[in-house]
Amino acid sequence: MRYLVLFLILIAFQGKSQSYTVIHIIGKIYDTQSGAYLTKGTKVESSANLRFDSDGARAAVLSSSQGRFVIQQNQSTGSQSDIVYALTSVISPVRGRLSTRAGSTNNALDFQKHFNEGTIALLGKSYQVTVSPSTFPMSESQFFYAQYQYNNETINKKVGNDEDNLVIDLNAFFSIDGNAIDPSQVTNVKLYYYDVSKGSSKFITDMDITFVTNETLKSLAGEFEENVAESITKIINSIYGKCTTEQVEQALAEL
Repeated sequence: MRYLVLFLILIAFQGKSQSYTVIHIIGKIYDTQSGAYLTKGTKVESSANLRFDSDGARAAVLSSSQGRFVIQQNQSTGSQSDIVYALTSVISPVRGRLSTRAGSTNNALDFQKHFNEGTIALLGKSYQVTVSPSTFPMSESQFFYAQYQYNNETINKKVGNDEDNLVIDLNAFFSIDGNAIDPSQVTNVKLYYYDVSKGSSKFITDMDITFVTNETLKSLAGEFEENVAESITKIINSIYGKCTTEQVEQALAEL
């Protein structure tokens, strides 16, 4: 009986001493226990109480004994910045690999399902989508373009193609007059199809996208010794948006 009591006490102590190490942070999350904002390398105790001081703030953390987790608010916890949450109410395991739509994109509905049913994470040099040439032929006179808002200005960007693949050149997409812009400040992104012979544009879909910087990829890559691309994919899926391990591998190869 005495050994059982000691064992239960040991388990309870281990539970209380559990901590997580921050490996990536988006926005501002304040730890009321330590009196500081979370930064890369910060240790967060399981007993911590957190305050989210910016919209969409979230963090990826590692536990040596329990694996990868994400700290973020969800619909059930609300979004007021002045509320303090127990860590246990806002932490969850990272998601497994998320699939992006495969095969040819045949119509506007396919585009909507691809780009507007969950955030797409853009990374590396480009992003490609295979498009049906019979529905959306692409040439100098028939092409896609994106429209977005930046600094209260409407920006139009022609989207290139490689045969039947729609290709978003990310450096060109996130630049104005040859000058790079901050992708996080780009809002209200929409995709259109233009036919010169008709002189008209057709709205295709809103684009729910976010951009993962090379600096973020390098930082995350330094956190893992094995299964690097797969581990990074799970983190990105959990705190940025949908991508595949193949896309991560390609982006890492381009660094």
